[in-house]
Amino acid sequence: MMNRYNDSRRLSALLIFFLCLTLNIQAQEAESARIYHAMGEDFAVSSQGERIYYSSEIANDAGITMRRSEVVHTGRNTFLEIQLIPSGTVIKVAENTSMIYNGLDETGKFEDLGLLYGRIRVVSDNAINPIVIRGGGVSTRIDRGDFGFDYLLESDGPNIAPRPIFSVHAIRSSAEVFPYGMGASYVSFGAVNAMTVEHGDCLSLDISSFHTLVEKKELSRETLVFWSENNFSGDPPRRMPDTRIALGDYVTRAPAPIIRYVPTEPEPVRKTLNNRTKNTVLGVGLFLTASAVAAQVITHPARDIISDAELAKRLYNIAYIPMGLGLATLLGGIIYNPSVK
Repeated sequence: MMNRYNDSRRLSALLIFFLCLTLNIQAQEAESARIYHAMGEDFAVSSQGERIYYSSEIANDAGITMRRSEVVHTGRNTFLEIQLIPSGTVIKVAENTSMIYNGLDETGKFEDLGLLYGRIRVVSDNAINPIVIRGGGVSTRIDRGDFGFDYLLESDGPNIAPRPIFSVHAIRSSAEVFPYGMGASYVSFGAVNAMTVEHGDCLSLDISSFHTLVEKKELSRETLVFWSENNFSGDPPRRMPDTRIALGDYVTRAPAPIIRYVPTEPEPVRKTLNNRTKNTVLGVGLFLTASAVAAQVITHPARDIISDAELAKRLYNIAYIPMGLGLATLLGGIIYNPSVK
């Protein structure tokens, strides 16, 4: 009788163990993003201050799992495809792009991505866990649909300093754009708390301490052609959403753009000067980081652009200096929050 009791206890313990193990695996899965396909050369994933380089072959053969707070970096001519688990949302990361995966938020209600620099495309048909893409002091919430995102340095002329512009391209469906983070203290959309980008539109935002410049226009054929030529081509671990792009739907659409200028509330002169410093720091940080990435791509030891392999290797390693300075400057600019004095 006692043996039967002990056997029952052991069986119950085993069942509990396997149940906990299953729940733990599911919990880990819910926090992951899978790099399942890569085109081009090697790319890097930064985690806890360490940068690990992977070849495209590794991503295509075994796949790479990203955990929360990890950052993926692509160089020239390198594109990645990522699927979020378990929602099935797919992300195309373009060349010369840095993107952070933040996982599910604390409440488990949405998946969180941060576009630090570059271009990505996000396609989702899952309305259970919406996805939020952050960048440039704003966040975009997607329930389902197909969207392109740019966060790039742009200039209006050769003698004008480039400024970071965050753009949302609504290839299919609509999304809402909100201020977020420290930038929300001076981002203004006028009388509304959020803006909507409709299907077939492009919303570009230039945000500074002096103004919020919002340009709303029709989705450009150039953007559609770019993502059509660089469409998803890998085989994800879960079902792939519909990623087809109908170029014909946008051939004749070319109305004049709509531009909104939303001035911020008046601020003391001291804070205005401090915000100007913040924007300068962010611009310098982005420039240094992008320049260092470009230098490493050009001087990669495997390339034949520089005949002297040792020289190429030294230049490649030296590029870490401006990259580190750029990331530190960028981080300092993000953390710095001007105070009124």
